[in-house]
Amino acid sequence: PEVVKATAIVGPLRAEAARELGLEPGVPVVAGGGDLTMQTLGAGCVDPGDTHVYIGTSGWVASVVNRRTLDLKHLMASILGARPGHYNYIGEQETSGKCLEWVRDHIALDEIGVFLSQRHVADDPEARHASILEFLGEVVADTPAGAGGVIFTPWLHGNRSPFEDRHARGMFFNIGLDSGKRRLIRAVVEGILYQKRWYLECMARRCAINEPLRFVGGGALSPVTAQILADITGRTVAVVDFPQDAGAVGAAACCGLALGIYPGFKECAQSIRATRIHAPNPEHRAVYERNYRIFKRLYASNRHNFALANSELS
Repeated sequence: PEVVKATAIVGPLRAEAARELGLEPGVPVVAGGGDLTMQTLGAGCVDPGDTHVYIGTSGWVASVVNRRTLDLKHLMASILGARPGHYNYIGEQETSGKCLEWVRDHIALDEIGVFLSQRHVADDPEARHASILEFLGEVVADTPAGAGGVIFTPWLHGNRSPFEDRHARGMFFNIGLDSGKRRLIRAVVEGILYQKRWYLECMARRCAINEPLRFVGGGALSPVTAQILADITGRTVAVVDFPQDAGAVGAAACCGLALGIYPGFKECAQSIRATRIHAPNPEHRAVYERNYRIFKRLYASNRHNFALANSELS
């Protein structure tokens, strides 16, 4: 097919498709784009240096740049953005929110079962999901920053950047007799965000990183996670309206631009509001600086062990 801009109207909706969708024939169809491109626009990031953090099943950090950018050392590159002449420079995390699913299913499930029975929501799938997220947020909030020195590596399905290794795996480092389940749960959240900080540091060598960071995806629903992101990165974090729907917002923004509802990308971005702002807590800086230094060393210290343990499994 012909390559077109994200905001191009590619034609009217055909009669057959309209019948299947329950829509009127002739509705304009707009090209749109891929998930990361739409998330970027839905986060309100359109100018060079505008940066967002996404936590879904996978995760990434992406910054808008006005030239193609490549970092072979850290395995980061740019893809076309929705705005002509602009690109999204990305560091991608293979498992991000997936780590939270893992900790829910394999570490926290028994406590969650007790919690749900107390809230009388076990039979309501939507309430059950909301309560699980709420419960995990409470667990993390009640556990001191730094998880008592426990550090988690979020490479449950290998890793892409700033190093690529299909053999890398997750691990808990520095467990002691006092390392209970709640510390492990908090360590998982912190480990996901240490990886995001690693991306930001690598990206800052190649491009500007504007503040506040925009935070989107299902992971941004938790104010606790957003605050930890601010504390670990040392940057102000802004959470947009309905962060779990940022991709759909970006797609709708493309339609608005195509139909002339927005005169330009800047006006479009101005319509995407931030509902929560999280500033770094200086009291947590020292513990996170120490743990982050250790976190970055864990792969180099265990690279050969990962290969030995997992080479026959691939």
